[in-house]
Order: sequence, then C-alpha cells, then structure tokens
Amino acid sequence: EAVRKPKEELEIVEVELVQLRERVGSHQKKITRLLHSLGNDVENCRKYANKLSERKGSAGSDLSELTGRMETCQEEYQHLKTKKKTLENELMQLKGELSSSESRKAALKQCIKIREFERKMQKLQEDITDLDVKLEDPELSSVRQTALEIQRQIEQKSQVKAEKLGRNRGFQEEISRLKRDLGSDMFKDAERAYHNHRIKCTVGMQTQKDLDNYIVAYRRAVMRCHADKMEKINRCLRDLWVTVYRGGDIDYIEIRTDEDDGEGGAAKKRKTVNYRVVMQKGDVSVDMRQHSSAGQRVLAALLIRLALAEVFCNNCGIITLDEPTTNLDKENVQSLAMALSSFIKQRHGSGNFQLIVITHDEDFVELLGRSEFIDYYFKVQRDSNNHSFLTRKSVLDLTHGNK
Repeated sequence: EAVRKPKEELEIVEVELVQLRERVGSHQKKITRLLHSLGNDVENCRKYANKLSERKGSAGSDLSELTGRMETCQEEYQHLKTKKKTLENELMQLKGELSSSESRKAALKQCIKIREFERKMQKLQEDITDLDVKLEDPELSSVRQTALEIQRQIEQKSQVKAEKLGRNRGFQEEISRLKRDLGSDMFKDAERAYHNHRIKCTVGMQTQKDLDNYIVAYRRAVMRCHADKMEKINRCLRDLWVTVYRGGDIDYIEIRTDEDDGEGGAAKKRKTVNYRVVMQKGDVSVDMRQHSSAGQRVLAALLIRLALAEVFCNNCGIITLDEPTTNLDKENVQSLAMALSSFIKQRHGSGNFQLIVITHDEDFVELLGRSEFIDYYFKVQRDSNNHSFLTRKSVLDLTHGNK
C-alpha cells in the first residue's frame, strides 16, 4: 500500500507533465507563426518605405496612402509585440510548472526506490534469520567445510587474477611503447614498405611458378622431340645395319637411352641421358661395348654417323669418314661401299650433299668408284722436297689396275 500510492501519484504527475508539454509545444508553434507573420509585415513595411522614397517626388497622393498604411502596420506591429510578450510570459510560467513537475516526478521515483529497497532489506533479513537457524544444525558441518574450501579457492583465483592483471598491464605498456615506436621516423612508412615488398614477393613467387610450369612443359617437349628423333635414328640405323653387315650373329643394332632424374623440384631437376649401343639377336639385347669385335664397333660408329646425318643434316649434307675400313673384313668393306653408294644415290638430287672419305684402302676406293656418281678421287703424295701435293685421278685407273 505504501508503494502503490506514490506510484499512482507518479502516474497522475506524468499525465499532467504530458499535458503541459503539449501546451508548451502549442504555444511555441503560435509564437513561431506570430514571429513569421511579424517578420513578413516588417518586410512589407520596408518595401513600402522604399517605394515611398522612390515615388516621393512624383506621387504626393500615394505618399499619404502609404503613410497611413505604414502607421497601420506600426500599430499592428506593436499589438503583435505585446501579444508576443504575453505569450512569452505564459511560456515561462509553463516552463516553471514543467520544472516543478519534473522535480516532483524525480522525488516520487526516489521515494518508490527507497520503499522497494526497504522491502528487499526486510526480505533479506528474514532469509538471513532462516539461514542462521539452519546453520545451527550439526549435519551442516560438511557444508560449512565445503563453503570454506570454496572461499579458499576463490581467494586463490583472485590472487591469480591479480597476477594476470599485472601481466596484462605490462603487456599494455609494451604495446603502447611499440605503438610509439611505430610512429617514429624509422617505422612510419613500415606498412607501405611491407605492402610493396609483399607485392614484389607475390609477383616473384607467381613468376617463379609460371617459369617452373614453362620449364616443365619445355622439358617435356624436348623429351618428346628427343624420343621422336631417336626412333628415326634407330629406324635408319637398323636399315643400314641390315644392308651393310654380312654376319649372322647380329640382326641389327640400335641406340638406347637411360634417363636419370636430378635432385630438387620438378623445375629444378636436370635429367641426364646416357646413351648405349646394343646388339639385337632375336629377343636378346647385349651391350656392344663389351661383347663386340673392333670391326663391329668401327662399322657401328660409321653407320651411326650416317644415321645421324640422315636425320639431322638435310640442310647441311657434309659427311667426312676417316679410315672407315679399319678393322673391317673384306665382306664388310664391300657392304660398306655398297651402303655408301646407295646413300650417295639417295642424296644425289638434294644439291647440297658432299661425302669426304679419307682412306689408305685403294680397294675400298675402287669399290666406291663402281658407283655411277663417283668419277675421280684425289691422291695425296710427296715430292722430292717432302712437300705434300694432291693429284686428281680417275677411278677407272683403279679399276684397270693402275694404282
């Protein structure tokens, strides 16, 4: 009952306060309209006075009329001024009443808070009394011990909290110091420098990635081209061996490659290609280095040169053979001569082919001379002064026994 009555009074005061605010707003609007009308009338009077000044010399009758209208405006101005003062007095009175209502409202709210606080205090006192009665029970000793333990833990946590707060203050001071350092001349452009450096690093990493992809693609293309060329070389080498070699222990020879991957990433790996010449007999492949005669190795070297020239030297067809018949038996020499003759015949129409053979074997030269494309050869001799000179001779001389 003691709390409800101040609340009802407070509601009544709030209603009166709203009404007073509405009245104050209405009077303010009236004063605003009057001031606006007064300003318009004053402005009109000024305009009439200006017009009167302009027409004073030529319009005497208008002067009297304007003078009368000006006096009327002055009277209206005084009337409006008096009315404004009356409204201002009423407004001041309403503001006073509003201030008094606000004070009364604040006092009532404070009274309500006090009454509610007293009621809560009384309720808490009753609860304390009940708890004291319950705590006198011996069965609650364990509860008391638990409460003491909880209190001890709370104190420990408070101590840890204080230590954390102390460390936090230290961190905050360190952060403030670092912020001051960042504002110095040494670090004022650090963010922009970091941004520019980050852009450079990003561009460099992307460029490196693109280059790695390019290198990988380039190496794959090179290896595909290498495999294609090796296939052509082995095909040509197989045909030459079958044509030239007269023995039955080797069907054909070919060049095989072994690839070794280097260390590092895909773009850093440098593949090493090892080449070896193998002899093929049926399904068996044997390295030629340790399992062939000197003549077979010489013949293989010659045929590999011819195969390389066939694949790579279409636009630069110069082949030089130095003592190609060394360690070859008579049958293989004849086969080699026939192969070279066939090779010359194939290249005869190209217009940019030249075969140079350096040999002491005149029988081999005679065999080459049986080809329709070889008419003469040059023989190196020495004169009485031990000077070398060349003599052009016809291959027919070798055929007729005139060596």
